[in-house]
Amino acid sequence: MAITALPDAAVLIKAGGGRMLRGSTFHEDFVKTVLTINANWPATCRMAAALVDEPGGGAFPGPQALLDYGEELLRERAKLGFRARTIILATRRMLEDGAISASGEGLSARLGHDYLMSLSGIGPYAAAHCRMLLHDFSRIPVDSVVTAYLREQYGCDAAAFAVDRSSWGEYLALGYRLARLREKLDRAVRAPSE
Repeated sequence: MAITALPDAAVLIKAGGGRMLRGSTFHEDFVKTVLTINANWPATCRMAAALVDEPGGGAFPGPQALLDYGEELLRERAKLGFRARTIILATRRMLEDGAISASGEGLSARLGHDYLMSLSGIGPYAAAHCRMLLHDFSRIPVDSVVTAYLREQYGCDAAAFAVDRSSWGEYLALGYRLARLREKLDRAVRAPSE
């Protein structure tokens, strides 16, 4: 895709656009994605901090540490609720299937969208978000924030937004993120003079 397909993309990237929060392994990113499901940002941060405290002992726990800690303690001590079962079942399966290494590194070819969707508790949002972290930008991770934003800014849902921007192809999610960031930067530039 040519840079001209996204107007002013080079300027936007120079201004800090396009950055994404990343953990040290795919598994860490996967778990943190699960922590965002049906949770606000403060709750997600609290749950991640609880995992670092225990069982992580000051660092984000690896796959085996989470499995050893177990679903019950993830529910009770880390207060993960239903997410505890999702994390345990998905971690075990990804390890058994060779989709992640013992250290949590992900094998992109084995972590396709359909595979992620087949993991217990993983839906379209989490699967698309995890694929985006693996540099597959073909789907927007649609959550309530994205839905509300598209309705307010464009008067459409995610499916219509994707159809209208079909020329973005495999960069749909990246284009969406850059467009949102460009709007945010434009508002920030206009704000001091208003």
